[in-house]
Amino acid sequence: MGSDDSGRGSIAFFGTYRPPVPLDIYSCPADPPPSSREDEHHLTDGVSYNQNGRAIPAAALKELLTFLGKKNPALAAECGATPDDAEQGRVAGLVFVSERDKGLETLHVALVRPKGEGGAVKVLSLGDVYGAGTFGGSRMEDSGCVAGGFKVGARAVGHSLVYVSTKEPVTRRRTPWTVVYRTNLADGKTERLTPPGQYDVSPAVSPSGKMVAVANFRGNKWTGEIERLNTDIAVMNVDRTAQGGLRRRILIRDGGWPTWGSDNVIFFHRGTGESPTNWAVFRYDMATKETVRVTPEAIDAMTPAAISETRVAVAAIRQKSRQAAMTTPREEAQYRHIEIFDVASPDRPAVQISQKIRPKGDHYNPFVADGGSRIGYHRVRTDDLVIGIIFLPLTRASTRCTPLTQMWGCSGCRVCSQPFPRMAPSSPSSTTSSRPCGLPTPKACASSMRSGAPTASSQRRGTRTRTRTRCTSAWARPSPPPSHWRSTPSPTCPGRPPAGRCSASPPGTSTTPSRRATRRGTSSCSGRRGTAARTSSTRTSTSWRTRRRGSSARAR
Repeated sequence: MGSDDSGRGSIAFFGTYRPPVPLDIYSCPADPPPSSREDEHHLTDGVSYNQNGRAIPAAALKELLTFLGKKNPALAAECGATPDDAEQGRVAGLVFVSERDKGLETLHVALVRPKGEGGAVKVLSLGDVYGAGTFGGSRMEDSGCVAGGFKVGARAVGHSLVYVSTKEPVTRRRTPWTVVYRTNLADGKTERLTPPGQYDVSPAVSPSGKMVAVANFRGNKWTGEIERLNTDIAVMNVDRTAQGGLRRRILIRDGGWPTWGSDNVIFFHRGTGESPTNWAVFRYDMATKETVRVTPEAIDAMTPAAISETRVAVAAIRQKSRQAAMTTPREEAQYRHIEIFDVASPDRPAVQISQKIRPKGDHYNPFVADGGSRIGYHRVRTDDLVIGIIFLPLTRASTRCTPLTQMWGCSGCRVCSQPFPRMAPSSPSSTTSSRPCGLPTPKACASSMRSGAPTASSQRRGTRTRTRTRCTSAWARPSPPPSHWRSTPSPTCPGRPPAGRCSASPPGTSTTPSRRATRRGTSSCSGRRGTAARTSSTRTSTSWRTRRRGSSARAR
């Protein structure tokens, strides 16, 4: 704020990485763990960026659909789900954060058929259900979870949605905007749970629905921390009227992301060490006031989701990555995966949820679904990838991996770790156009090249030829390429597509390279190096042009 408090001032912000491919929410079986990608279910409609999901109990979903039928019958009929469907288990509910509302991160509800293909029946904005007065305006929302559904004496406490919102502006400098609210699902009435002058994140509701745990900013202010927030865990009642006040109190010092294993057990994560921070998950027993570390010291574990008093799902990184330096590609152990730890069996290895189906993909923020039989999470939606690929060949001086090979590594796909097949005319083994991760093979890329799309420039220095080919393609589902391709083996790297220009030959035509193609290099897909065209480095392109101009000057 300005010195005259007139509303003028400055905003300091920190930008984080945003994946070019949208995030989306999925679930996998927990026991036994998934064995193939068919076990993974997609839980939303695939529109926009979707993350941070939580399951909605059937009784709470019934109250939401009942209110929707009274307030907006047309929308209720359009969504195709009734309160009876929720009660009978024919439809399940998921509350999650989506960016489909003008780019704002706001809460939405997905109505999912549990026994179908995992597709959402309908996605509803909470603003459409409960009105813009509560869920409207410029705000950000997060961490939706369901409370209530219990009795205090003869009084029944209905279900309510507990969440974080930034809809109330702050009046002091260096003050968080995050406040926890509770909206009654039966009538839409909303109240603030965070006391005035305090600020909370990451609410979690106990299994009984009676208590809420939050991560409270220490000192009720933000002191400039980015990665490791200074928060303590506080607990309070859900309904101040029925339960005789909130009775809020600090329970755990230096902790975040609470989750309830029972009404007496809370799991949370905590950063240890200075730089870099090591993350671990702990278990706190409210009866004995004992804190026990759950995850090993050798790994980073965060964002726990309790399954029971002893079992908890976490997002774990088993090996530190040097990816920030952009010097080497990551190994499988350096990706963030969902694992389940059991305090009652510390000697047993953790149950791996996502490693087998997507070993080279990051998975975030697990949550419990279907009573603990499935574990949900969000990850990048590589299945519907729309990408433009830059192919750059290798020379003797540039055979190591660089930042441009993070997606397309020199030995295979950086997402699914599948090697790229060599291409030969009429080869049955090279007809596939995609891998398990959904990314296309170089062959599929070549099939999508339009007339005039490739641009190549080469120059000779002795017997060495440098060729730069840009191949732009777009698809939602990769389609099979033509059956005949002009290609030659790659002498540089096993499994790498050969160097040269991309071209296709219709069936029955000669596969002999043209004279022009022979001058520029062999007529085939060029060496595969680089990531999406939209993320290509300006510095890389500039340095390539500089080398070209310098070599031309020396030739003259």
